[in-house]
Amino acid sequence: MPSVTSRKPGQPEDTADFAENIRHLVSRMPSIAEASKRMGINRQQLNKYLNGSSVPSLRTMRRIATLFNIPIEALTLPLDEFGHHIGDKAAPDKMSSDHSLIAELAGAFTEASEVLKPYCGRYFRYNCVPQMPKYVLRTYAIIFQRQGVTQALVLERFAAAGTPWSRSNVRRTRHLLSYVQDRIQFIDCGTPAHEVTPGFALFYPVYTSGVRYLSGVLLSNFGFGARPIYSSNIVMQRRRAGQSLREDLAACGLMSLDDPALGPEVRERLCFEDGTPALHLAG
Repeated sequence: MPSVTSRKPGQPEDTADFAENIRHLVSRMPSIAEASKRMGINRQQLNKYLNGSSVPSLRTMRRIATLFNIPIEALTLPLDEFGHHIGDKAAPDKMSSDHSLIAELAGAFTEASEVLKPYCGRYFRYNCVPQMPKYVLRTYAIIFQRQGVTQALVLERFAAAGTPWSRSNVRRTRHLLSYVQDRIQFIDCGTPAHEVTPGFALFYPVYTSGVRYLSGVLLSNFGFGARPIYSSNIVMQRRRAGQSLREDLAACGLMSLDDPALGPEVRERLCFEDGTPALHLAG
């Protein structure tokens, strides 16, 4: 009795036809590496599609079809029908640059997931703020992965550290994380209410076992007043598992640079050698 292979809805029945069609599309691109980036698929997985040992999910097939501006159904046709159906649509010089850029960005985020997995967890985040050089803003960051993309939820508390906690003075922002040229990048995507606050942070990765601190540079603007653009050293301090989220949030807010709770390691990472905050205002 012939064996029956389970197949998810929308996946190709004939993997040989699909593999040939993918090879045909990739042949129209400068290289397999470029195809991998534009499709948002890591190189190893794309090779499996090309040799017919694996078929993509329906979601991945939609992304490929969108990139090449062809119907998703065309990907499962025999090669002679596939070539006739798509004509010149999939030629690289006819591709939408928007689709290529989106696929490339998506690929950068998904390919970084394995590298960034050890950094998932909860952190205190510290940076100096303009117009208040003697103070440090302590916020709370939760790094997690969802659907292959590494994200961070940052909770900013607009109150003095140690005062009673309330949801009304907490602002949430979402960040996307990528790993590019040996640096961890945080891209501020704004609040759930679609309020976008331009912000970008660049961290040096940790190569030893265990992550206690991440150090980097933040480019942003302050949340009120004249809203000047500024850069500041930024430090993330990992919190141990099992610590109370409510107590951690109550500890967030503005705190003096001389506060003993800040700790010497954080203070040294935030300041120049002379002890002044590593803070620069634009303009």
